[in-house]
Amino acid sequence: MRRNKIRELTPKTALLILIPVLLIIVLIGWASYRFIQPIPPRTLTLTTGMKGGSFVIFGERYRQVLAREGIDLKLLPSTGSMDNLRRLTDGSRSVDVGFVQDGMGRVEDPSNIVSLGSVFYAPLWVFYRGDEPLDDLSQLRGKRVSIGPEGSGVRKISLDLLKTANVSVPPTVLLEYPNPEAGRALMEGKVDAVLTFGSTDSELVRELITAPGIKLMSLSQAEAYTRLFPHLSHVILPKGVLNPSKRFPASDVHLLAPTTNLLVQKDLHPALAYLLLKAAVEIHGGAGWVHRAGEFPSMKTQDFPISEQAQRFYRSGGSWLHGYLPFWAATFVDRMLLVLISIGLVLVPLIGILPWLYTWRNRSKYYRWYRELRELEEALKEHERPEHVEDYHARLDRIEEGVCKIRVSVAFYDEVFILKEHIEMVRQKLIRLIEPEMERPDLR
Repeated sequence: MRRNKIRELTPKTALLILIPVLLIIVLIGWASYRFIQPIPPRTLTLTTGMKGGSFVIFGERYRQVLAREGIDLKLLPSTGSMDNLRRLTDGSRSVDVGFVQDGMGRVEDPSNIVSLGSVFYAPLWVFYRGDEPLDDLSQLRGKRVSIGPEGSGVRKISLDLLKTANVSVPPTVLLEYPNPEAGRALMEGKVDAVLTFGSTDSELVRELITAPGIKLMSLSQAEAYTRLFPHLSHVILPKGVLNPSKRFPASDVHLLAPTTNLLVQKDLHPALAYLLLKAAVEIHGGAGWVHRAGEFPSMKTQDFPISEQAQRFYRSGGSWLHGYLPFWAATFVDRMLLVLISIGLVLVPLIGILPWLYTWRNRSKYYRWYRELRELEEALKEHERPEHVEDYHARLDRIEEGVCKIRVSVAFYDEVFILKEHIEMVRQKLIRLIEPEMERPDLR
């Protein structure tokens, strides 16, 4: 038989093959679209910080940027970095994103969160009352000092610094005023100093830095503290940066600042991670009081691993699709590419075996009769004087009848006719075997 012959499909056979293939493609496409990369959620929750603080202000900016792309960012106030870190790692999935400063300490199981990078400095501002200029934390001994409430990052870092300066125990009085109350308490004389974190837009910092009778401490030993606390950076508030015409501040102010990181759940949708990174560039990419333009966002040293999406973003700028298409269009195209790849991985091998399946389907209809015909031919070879001629003829008739009922594509008719010729050849062989028996004279 000519097994390698290329044959044309009849419309009926082509349809029988095409329908299952299309069903497989549709099934693979649906499964890929549904499970390979789910549709990004339209709602995210960002844990921020105390009222009037930098975290809340920046959170509002993220909400506005993401709203342009159809994402509803819900802002959840907190007491600060420690509270944010607890929410991100408690396993309840109450939040998706959060601002957390370096130096908050290691968590027991950080495997469920990753960082999208450092987004801004949050300097530690030390405001105080009094006529005597202060330039070191050790000079706060015996004073009433507000270090922020429990759960805030400023409280955690302030305690570490004050312990190092040996002023965290009596007669020093440590108070836990939240931001707005701390500012009022300082101006009303209820406390002598306030330690607070804040960026350019912090309401408390802007209020206190120009308040009459309130001074800002320039840390003469800032560089020394960075050696003791590597998560802190020595930053400078340049002379005149707030008001160049009035040379305000009158001299450089030396400050300590942890970097603030944007932490997310590890399984956050890659498209949303990219959207947050893109927003971070827009919000934090410019110059600030203590940093230059382009310094943030960045992959500075982290307490938590940098996500794969963030690493790609900082190396190459992320997906080129998002650079040319709206967010949802880019996400759809990106997902469809994955779907097409999945279909191709199945469809290409399937197309390769379709000719074999087509040929096997047709030939399998008469392979059975070839086996029976072969068995009959071998039986004839073993018995030169067959004793059951009628049985052999009956078997041949049954084989021939079965072959006549075969329904195959027109392209395989020649092989059916060849099978019928082989049946006739075996029939002639049977006749030749019994002719001598019929011609033998009767000796009785």
